[in-house]
Amino acid sequence: MYVTLNISATSIRVLSVRGRQVKKWGSLPLAPGLVRDGLILQPKAVGAAINELFKSTKVAKKQVITSVTGLSFTYRVLSLPQMKSALLGEAIRRAAKKEMPLPLDELYLSWQAIGGGDDELDFFVLGVPRNLIDAVVQTLAEAGVKSYLIELKPLALARAAGREDALIVSLEPDCFDIVLVADGIPTIMHTITPRGEGASIEDNIQRLTDELSKTVEFYNSSHPENPLSPTTPLLLTGELSAEANTSQLIQAETGYPVELLVPSLKFPPDLPVALYAANMGLALKKVSQKGATRFRDINLNILPATYKSRILRVSWQFVLLSLAIGIGGGLLFPMYRLQSEAEVETICLQTEFSQVSQELHQVRLASNEATQIEDIISSMVDELGALKQEHQYILSGGGDFAINLDSVTRALPPQAYFTVIEMSTDQTTVEGEADDTFTVIDYVWALEEQGWLSEVRIAEIDETTITEVEVTETETIETEITVIPFIIVISE
Repeated sequence: MYVTLNISATSIRVLSVRGRQVKKWGSLPLAPGLVRDGLILQPKAVGAAINELFKSTKVAKKQVITSVTGLSFTYRVLSLPQMKSALLGEAIRRAAKKEMPLPLDELYLSWQAIGGGDDELDFFVLGVPRNLIDAVVQTLAEAGVKSYLIELKPLALARAAGREDALIVSLEPDCFDIVLVADGIPTIMHTITPRGEGASIEDNIQRLTDELSKTVEFYNSSHPENPLSPTTPLLLTGELSAEANTSQLIQAETGYPVELLVPSLKFPPDLPVALYAANMGLALKKVSQKGATRFRDINLNILPATYKSRILRVSWQFVLLSLAIGIGGGLLFPMYRLQSEAEVETICLQTEFSQVSQELHQVRLASNEATQIEDIISSMVDELGALKQEHQYILSGGGDFAINLDSVTRALPPQAYFTVIEMSTDQTTVEGEADDTFTVIDYVWALEEQGWLSEVRIAEIDETTITEVEVTETETIETEITVIPFIIVISE
C-alpha cells in the first residue's frame, strides 16, 4: 500500500493505491494564505489540515509520497566523462555549480543517469530551494506523517502520462504546469501563475497558449533536426481542465490534438481523474509501468539525505559486529575521503596542466617566428585594428543594442525593476531589485526562453531591508520592507 499527497495553495489531495488499484481518495480545501508559490507559509495549519484529511478518509499515514504544486526548481542535463562512482557526486556538484543560476548552498541537489556512450554519461540534475523542502518536512511532521518520499509534481505528471512524446498541461487555480516530453524524457518543465481575480477562463487559456507556443518554439530551435510533431498529443489535467470548452479553446489556439491525461492504474469510475492525476503519477513511482514504452522515468526523491531515517531490527551480535566495523570505518573514512578529494583535484589539475601546456607551446612557436620588438609592434597593430572594428561595430550596430535592450526589459517581471544596465558587444549586465528570490529566477527563465542567448546567469543575489517613510498630517510612518538586489550577466 502506498499513499500519495499533493499540496497546493487551494487544497490538499490524498490517494492510496494497493498494487495497481486505487483504493481511497479525498480532498480538503485550504484557507487562503497558507501556501504561496509552492512555499508552505504556515506548516502548523497545513499540517493540521492534512491530519484531518487522513482521519476523514481513513487512510494510513504510512509510505506517504508527497508533492507540492508550484514548487520552484532548476534543472540541467549534464554530460560527464566516465569515472569512479566514488567521484561522481563531487563531479556533478562542480558541474552544477557552473550551470545552475542559484548557489548550491541554497539548493538540495538530486540526479539520475539518463543515458550516454562509452566515454561519457548524461545526468538529469535537479535543484530545489532548501527552504521549500524544509517547510514540507516541517508540515508533514506537524501532521504526524513520517517523511518518506518527496517528488517534483511535473515529473509525476510525466510519469502519469507515460508517453514518448507529449505536451502535458495541469490547470490548477493557483498554478499551471507545462511539461514537454520528447524522446521519452521530460525535456522542458515550466510553471506559470494564472491571472488573478477578475480574469476569465479565456484570459488564462490565452496566457497558457502563449507560454505553450514559446515552449515549443524554444524546443524546436534547440532541436532543429527533430522538432516536435504537430500531431503530438496535448494531455490535459487539473481542476480547471474540467470546465466547459477548456479543451476546445486550447486545441483551437494551439492546433495540437487535446486529450485528457489518464494514468495507467485501475480506478473506480467515480474517481475524478483530472483532480488526482498527479497523485496517481506519484503512486506510479513505486508501481511498475505496464506495456512497451520508450518513456524514461526520471524517478527522483528530492527529500535530502539529512531527513532520511532507517530503522534496523537486528540481533545484539550484529550490533556488536556493526559497531566494530563502524569504529574501523571511522578510522579509515578520513583517509578514504582525502583520497577521493585528491583524485578529483588531480583530474582538475591535469585538465588545467593540459591547457597551460598548449598555451606554452603556442607561445614558444610565436617566439621562434619573431623577435620581441616585432611581437610588441604586431600586438599594437592588432589592438588598433580591434579598436577600429569595435568602433565601427558600435556605429553600425546601434539597432542591435536597441533590440537587446528591448529583450531584457520586456522579460522583466512587474515585481522587479532595474537600477543599472551595462551593454557591450557580446554581454549585458543587469542590476536591479525584486520583491523575492523567485521573481529573479522567473526573470532568468524568461530570458533563457527567448532562445538566442548563449548564457544567462545570476552573478550576485542578496537580501536587504530598507525603510520607507510616509509623512501624513498627524504622524510619520516608517515601514521596513525586504528587497532582493541582484546582478544578472547575459551573454549572446
